[in-house]
Order: sequence, then structure tokens, then C-alpha cells
Amino acid sequence: MTKLTLYTSRTCPFANRAVVALAETQQEYEAVDIDLRTPRPDWYLKDINPYGQVPALKVDDKDVIIESLFVAEYISDLHPEAGLFPTDPLQRAQTRYLVHHWGSHVSPLVHKSMITLDPVESAKFRESLVVELEKIDKLLRNASRAEGETGAYFLGDKFTFADLAVGPFLYRFFLATSFQEKSVAEEFEASLYANKNLKRFLEWRDHVRQRPSIRNASLPQETLEGLYRKYVIKTEN
Repeated sequence: MTKLTLYTSRTCPFANRAVVALAETQQEYEAVDIDLRTPRPDWYLKDINPYGQVPALKVDDKDVIIESLFVAEYISDLHPEAGLFPTDPLQRAQTRYLVHHWGSHVSPLVHKSMITLDPVESAKFRESLVVELEKIDKLLRNASRAEGETGAYFLGDKFTFADLAVGPFLYRFFLATSFQEKSVAEEFEASLYANKNLKRFLEWRDHVRQRPSIRNASLPQETLEGLYRKYVIKTEN
């Protein structure tokens, strides 16, 4: 059996991807927690990841895989029976594009909305965020599904790689308004549900973020909010 050692942090959504992949494939592994609040130790930079990032996956005590999507895809490939990565070429392409679009266009706007404490400027970022979410909604509606698949996941009833890769960020979506007035968060969420062009996105978001592997990979939302609050205040100053 392949021996896996995962260098990870529950605070990091990228590292969460690897943990979710391991949970969904029921793969045994050893976890080494890396404190992201402090400089990485020399041994980590020298022997594991010269960029200091998580996750990193050591295979059989010798080879190391870095970058979250490559780590998660490797784990998926170890267990094809789990069906995480689709075999259909069109579904594979759609999966990769959805993950790319989220990372390139949605995540940066969630981050900017979170760290921008000025209410007017933060609202501008949220307006741009909604535009990108509508594009995600269209990608979700146009996903190629097997006949009879009606479930809320990206490809239907089964949890697959797209859900795995974006899930940790859907779990943290609430952070977009966490540091604004409570009424702002409530109004923004209500506006999303009132938007007919986001119906599929919201179905997907609400379903994926409730999956046990997604929730268990991260810290509770209240804990995350407290950690990010310290980061936002530090950034603002």
C-alpha cells in the first residue's frame, strides 16, 4: 500500500482539498500540521516545499507532490473506484474549467470583499462578485450529465472533483461579508436568493458545503471568522 504523509493546515482551503480527497477515497495517511502563522521551518523549505505552502504530499517517504489540485488529483487517481475524477472527456474539461474560473475570477473577489472594510468599496467588490457568480451558475446549468442525473452536485447525484476542489471555498463564502455590519451580510444573502440567475449556484453551494468531508476538513466557521478577523485587521493597518 502506498504510504502518504500530508503536510497540511485546517485553516487553509487549499490544504482542505487534499484532506477531502483523502476522506472521499478512504485513503489512510499521516497528517503533519503546519502552523501558517509563523515562518516555515528550514526543514520544510528544504525537504518538502521551497515555497512554504500547504498542502504537500510525501509519497512512500521519498517523492513529494505540491500544489493543491495536483495533490488532490493524484489521490483521486490512486482510487479510480471512488469516481472522483470523471472519465468522460467533456466532463473532465468542464470540471477543469469550473475550478479554473472559480480560482481566477471568484475567489479574488470574495477575498477583496472580505478584507475591504470600507462599506462602499466592499459593496463594489460584491457587485462584481455577483456578476462572476452568474457565470458560475451558467457553467453549472450547462454541465454535461449522464441521463437521469438530477442531483445538486456539479455532475448530478455524485460528489466529484469539481465539488471537492471548490467546496472548501464554498464553505468560506460567508467571509465575503463577515466584517461588515450584520445587516449588510443579511441583505447580501437575501439578494443572492432573489436573483433568478443564481438559483443553480445557490443549490450547489448550499449542498456542497454541508457534505461531511468538506465540513470536517476545515475548522468551524466561527473559529475561521475569528482567525480571519485578526488577518483583516492586520491587513487594514
